Order: sequence, then C-alpha cells, then structure tokens
Amino acid sequence: MSSKEKHIKEVRGLKIYKKKHKTIKKLLKDTSTPEIHGDKVWFSSYLILDYLNEHKPKKKSNIMEIGAGWGILAIHCYKDFKANVIAVDADKNVFPFLDIHAKLNRAKVTNKVSRYENLKASLIAEQDLILGGDICFWNELIEPLYKLIKRAVRNGVGTIIIADPGRSPFLKLAKRCKKDFGAELLEVAMDDPYEEDGYLLIIKQ
Repeated sequence: MSSKEKHIKEVRGLKIYKKKHKTIKKLLKDTSTPEIHGDKVWFSSYLILDYLNEHKPKKKSNIMEIGAGWGILAIHCYKDFKANVIAVDADKNVFPFLDIHAKLNRAKVTNKVSRYENLKASLIAEQDLILGGDICFWNELIEPLYKLIKRAVRNGVGTIIIADPGRSPFLKLAKRCKKDFGAELLEVAMDDPYEEDGYLLIIKQ
C-alpha cells in the first residue's frame, strides 16, 4: 500500500483523507485552520449515512447539509442519490477541506458560508431534505437551530435529520422539536469505522 493510499480511509463507499495525509497537512499549513470544530469528520455523520442508506431519498432531491464541515453527507447524497446538494457552514475555513473531499469522491457540491439564522426562507423552501451531524454542541446553538427547523417546517421541507452523541444541548432541542413538530428521537449505533452510539432527531412532514 502506498503512503498516499495508506492515509485515505473508505467508509460507506466514501474516500476520506486522514489527518496524516500530505494533502491535509498542506492545507493546514497553507490555509487557516477551521475555527468551529470543522477539523475532522465527526461520527454522528455516519449515523445519518446509515439512516439514509436504509431510507433512501428520491433521486435528484434537493439536499442541504448544515454545519457541513468536511461535507461527507452532501458528498454521499450527490454520489449515491444523484442529489442537488448544498453544504452550509458558518466557518469559511472548512470549505477547502470539503472541496478536496468532493474532488476525491468526484462529487459536485455547492458551498455557502452562513449562520443558521441567516439562511433565507427562499433557499430553505427549495430543499427536500436538511441534514446535520454533531451541530448542537453549545447551548447558544439551540435557539438558532430550533428557529431554522421551524422555518423549514413552515416552508414545506419534507425531512430534517440531526444526529448527535446525546449532548445536553441536543437533547434540549430534541425535546422542543418533539413537542412542537412531532419529531422522533431514535437511539442508534454503528460498528464501522468504530463502535459508537448516538441519536437521530427526525422531523417529517
């Protein structure tokens, strides 16, 4: 196995650079480091991938990944479901990392720098599915995420899925969404690429 291949892992059919790969090292040297925890793929994204592979969205759906980081959900949806995908993150510094993963996986992803509260209703209304993994880790994120979900529901977004290990802010958000939108909170687990468990918050219309 070459050094290049050694530092690329494959998970759910996606190729992902390890931090030791020279491409990642070069990016970290040449560009600004992500500021809001967008420095790797967080495992909750894999929980969403597993759910999507069992509950496949329609081909060519419009799908938005929020708090996208390296964008593996958007990339997966482009590759496996031929979706029109947009990746949103408040930290512009994540997008060079997302772009190299999109190129590695031959995916086309539209990037957008935005905070949750600044996303326009017209853009939200275009989406069939909104996804986010490990995005509710601070208490101050609960309200903007709740309001985004509320706007998505009002604008007819079919499904919203947020995954988390089970942090307190996420569980508070889940409680509000269950009460106000009839959300479902599922306990889920995975064993690849490592053993972890967590939760899926699912809002459907």
